[in-house]
Formats: sequence, structure tokens, C-alpha cells
Amino acid sequence: MRSPAARGLMTIVGAVALMATLQACQESTAEQAPGDTLRTARVETITAGPAYAERRFVGRVAASSTVDLSFQVGGRIVNMPVQEGSIVPAGNLIAELDKTDYERAVREAQVALELSELDHQRNQQMLNNGAIPQATYDRALADLEMRRLALAAAERNLSYASIEVPFDALVTRRLVDSFTQVQAGTEVVRVQDVTELRVNISVPENLMSVLQTPERFSVVAQLSAYPGQSFELEYREHATEADPVTQTYPISFALDRSEAPGALPGMTATVIVTSRQGAMPDLITVPVAALDTAADGSFRLWVYDQQTAQVSPRTVTVGTLGSERVEIESGVQIGEQIVTAGAHLLRDGMRVTPYVSVR
Repeated sequence: MRSPAARGLMTIVGAVALMATLQACQESTAEQAPGDTLRTARVETITAGPAYAERRFVGRVAASSTVDLSFQVGGRIVNMPVQEGSIVPAGNLIAELDKTDYERAVREAQVALELSELDHQRNQQMLNNGAIPQATYDRALADLEMRRLALAAAERNLSYASIEVPFDALVTRRLVDSFTQVQAGTEVVRVQDVTELRVNISVPENLMSVLQTPERFSVVAQLSAYPGQSFELEYREHATEADPVTQTYPISFALDRSEAPGALPGMTATVIVTSRQGAMPDLITVPVAALDTAADGSFRLWVYDQQTAQVSPRTVTVGTLGSERVEIESGVQIGEQIVTAGAHLLRDGMRVTPYVSVR
């Protein structure tokens, strides 16, 4: 689902494209000779725009991880003291099964072990007196060890009848209700690790050289829950492969939850990246009228090849939208030429006569 900003941009692109198409038709009619198969197209050479020492991105607050907790044994849930939306400190009880059968199993294993220990003592004396063979003693010794293992297993199963949260967790969903009979492995509660919150953004490839080295930039986040405040973010990690659709790279920053206790996973954040060593890489901007939309809803530009006089579509990632121009984060390079009007009239491989547009 597209964001409201993207939908708004598509609306603007559609309106501008309509006006640009009418204008391009008028220019084409006026400039083309009868029988000429070439279409006249307004062309602009991509140049570097002004560089900035600060860039803004829309980010999203996320948990370090999301986990569905489950029992390792089966039984009937008798206690689930947590509510959805609550934050549970590490080590606190999340859910508990009826322990009656498991407690009885532990007691039975303890009694069996005690009897086996008495048998072992008697067998030891009888072996010393030569009353029993070594094989009989060895079997009794093995039985004693089996009883010890059985007690350890019973105690382990008893401990499995309770779930304690392993980290500071936000309870996002109760997957079952109290007094439900569950089997081992049945997921009962979904929690998110909020020991450390993350703020994730996606950046174009021309910023990766800056953001891969945290000492070259500072980052703060602004949250709608805390108007007028900014929170410092600490770099954590970045992806080394670009998103196949947007051709941008995800980067994750840490947000100290103690400074923003009201911050929750899913909240939107404005992330401000400021370079410590001068300006960011140059920006590429193109006229809004140059943007076209493909059948799948992605944005594209029509690139003009001077050698063949043909045009071809190029999928691009758009950034900040201005009043007349839009930032292009990836997809085209400085020095290439693009068609800036009448994009809806073009076809892949169409030959055009360029009408140079001066920026």
C-alpha cells in the first residue's frame, strides 16, 4: 500500500502530465513536418543540484525483534496475567499452565530415586560380602542413574509449565485465552523486544558512502508523540543489498527508550541526518512533469539516447517533492538526458526530435 505522500505525488504527476501532454501535442504539431515519423520532445540534461549538509527521511520505529512465545509442554493455561499493549519487564511471568500433573511427576520421581538409592546401598554391601555378582550390582547402579535422569526431566517439565519473558517486552497480542488447553509448541503470546527500540529508514545509494561510516554524520529523530523534541539516534546496522523495488538501502538506528518512554513500535519518525564533514552528495532533481507511472504503479523517467535518437523508460526512486521539481534518489545519472514533457505519448524505442529545455 502506498503512503499518503506517494499517492499525493501520483495525483500531482497525473495532473501535470495531462497539461504537459497537451503542451507537447501543440509543440509536436507546430514543429513536425507533414509525414515526419519523429515526435518532438522536450529534453533536459540531468545536472547536479545544490548539495545540503542535512537530509530528512521518513522513518518508522520498530522493536529489536518480534517473538511468539510458546510452552515446551502441553496443558491447560490457568494464568495469563499480561494485557495487550502492556510492557513486561524481563523475568516476569507471561503465562502458566496447570502444574498439578507436573508436580506429581516430580514427587514420584523423587520417591523412585530415594528407593533406588537405598537399593544401591544394600547392593554395595552385598557386593562387598560376595553375596551378589558384579553384573547384578551394575544393573542396580544403572537403575539409580536412570532414576536421577527421570527426576531431572520431571523438574525440567515442571519449569516448562511457566513462561517468563526473556527481555523487556511489549505484549502485542494474546494468541490464546486463559483456560485453553494447548499442546507443546502452541504459540500463546506475541511480544516485541523493546529493550532497545530501532528507527529504520531507507536511503539512496549516493548516501551509502556517508552512512556506512557513523563518525561522518549525526542523526536525530523527531516523534509526533513528543512535539518540539529531538532524540539522538545511534547507528546499528545497514543492509548490503538494495531493496529490489525501491533500489534503496535499509539502515537501522537505536533509540534509547528511557529518553522516549512513550515511543512504540510502528510510530512514524522524521529522521534528520546531518553530515559532520560538509555537504551531502549532490542531489538530482527533475521537473515533476517528467515523471511517468508504469502499469505496476512505479515511477519512471524517459531517457533519451543521443546516438540512436530513441527513448526508453527507466524506473526511478523519488524523494522529496518540491513545488516544481522532485528529487530522484536512484535510477538515473548526472549527464543523461530525459524527456520532460509528453511522457504519456512515448513508447519504448520511439525515435524523437529533441527540443532542448534550459533549466
